[in-house]
Amino acid sequence: MHSKSKRQNNNPLFRKHLIMPTEHGSWSWLLVPFAAGAGVSGQWNLALFLTLVAGLAVFFMRQPATVWLRVQRGKARKSDGPLAAAWISLLGLIAALCLAGLLVLGRAALLWMLVPLAVVFGMYLAASRSGRSGLRSLWMELVGASALALMAPAALIAAAGNFSGDEWPLWGLLAAQNALGALYVRLRIYDTHGNSINRPMIVFAHAVLLVIVAAAGTMTIVPQTAYLPFLFFMLRAIWAASAVRPVANVKRFGFGEMGVEILGGAWIAVSYGIG
Repeated sequence: MHSKSKRQNNNPLFRKHLIMPTEHGSWSWLLVPFAAGAGVSGQWNLALFLTLVAGLAVFFMRQPATVWLRVQRGKARKSDGPLAAAWISLLGLIAALCLAGLLVLGRAALLWMLVPLAVVFGMYLAASRSGRSGLRSLWMELVGASALALMAPAALIAAAGNFSGDEWPLWGLLAAQNALGALYVRLRIYDTHGNSINRPMIVFAHAVLLVIVAAAGTMTIVPQTAYLPFLFFMLRAIWAASAVRPVANVKRFGFGEMGVEILGGAWIAVSYGIG
């Protein structure tokens, strides 16, 4: 029994690091914007489903692509190379089939989403040359968080079949939420590990985005009530930055942050309905 379990654990198909993203919070950075976009559209159709599957395929593709590149540079186990390439091929095929289906359904406008996605994907591969330090830098984390929020306009386009004018403002709101979530988590994790971090910078970033969102609301670029989650983000950033606040339970903290992301995205979607 023990030897059978050991053989299964040694099976490369079950190597978690080849497929699962290292940033656990990135799940909500992708799914919440998609749900917000679908909520604003007020409908569900096959194009939305294909967009979600394609987005998840590209999302999962980053990890095996990073591993494959590191194998080529001698920075990872050679035995991971073939399986990483297989995952890339499989996920790429799924994304391509979904894209083909979307084109058949008349969603050619979604091709605009490929440009920023390709740029970010290339940045991640370039950052992988520096190892984990490059991939986990604050800059790359903010870029990735903002890029995943593209699922919001993608969902809107998929639902309607064309541009409605709300796509990029909605992306800005969800990208800002994702970025602020990344900053807040980094602050709390740094406190947990006893590392220093620029606390005023984090509060300043929250304040700037709150002002921008509020100003955009007064100019009717976004709904007037869309600023409310950002007001909450600002208040908790002030609380967190006012003293060292280590995380007592990382798993509970992670679920809590996921809940905050969901509530924020839900309110943003609702705000489009109430104006």
